Amino acid sequence: MIELCRSVESSSANPFDVDIREKIRLLQERLPDWKFLDELLIDSEAMLELAQIVKLQDEWLKHRASSLYIDPLLIQLKVKLLAKESLSEAFIKSWHPVAQVDQISPKGLEKAFVYWRDLSPMSERFKDQFGKHGAAPGVVDYAELVSMGAFTEQQFETTLTALMDELTSKSGGEWIDYMDFIASDSYEGRVRRSYLMAFLTSEGRATLRTEPLTGKIWLKALGEKAKAPPKSVAISLGDAE
Repeated sequence: MIELCRSVESSSANPFDVDIREKIRLLQERLPDWKFLDELLIDSEAMLELAQIVKLQDEWLKHRASSLYIDPLLIQLKVKLLAKESLSEAFIKSWHPVAQVDQISPKGLEKAFVYWRDLSPMSERFKDQFGKHGAAPGVVDYAELVSMGAFTEQQFETTLTALMDELTSKSGGEWIDYMDFIASDSYEGRVRRSYLMAFLTSEGRATLRTEPLTGKIWLKALGEKAKAPPKSVAISLGDAE
């Protein structure tokens, strides 16, 4: 009991957490059992500490009264008793939203309208880069690359084999970071290594694993070709530098 009172006195705890009446009743019940002077002195010390708690309670009430403190339970009761109209009015008076309707000015609306009105259609935006009709997304396979002169058949197989040997050496049968593996000194080199890597995974000579939460992509060489059909995975290589 003495330690409880002292801990309340030395902290900012609510002094009303100490049940004075219950503590005094307990001391009153134990008083006939005390036979020695030391026991009576400890009992007196406990009464002194309880008196200090009563003093703290008095100071606590005076402080709350001077600071116009309102008990939360009283506020809750008043809210429940308010009419809907009064509650709505109080809410509107205390509501301070970050964005308000009056921040959308007529001038801003006019500027937005002019922007969308004068914006060129999609078919006209990239005419200089892709011609009059534009270029639709498509698939470039190995045969088309050879026909375009990007690779010769022998160069492609040699490059693909070299990349597979590099992957086998770096992974050692373990997962490695995909982005680290395809890293290159240039954006074009990164795209080239990524494109070749797509052939290796499509042929089942390597496999990918993605982590949806972190966005990490892992790569591993396979000792034997995978028998399961390949799945399509979209990988962003970032912007060209």
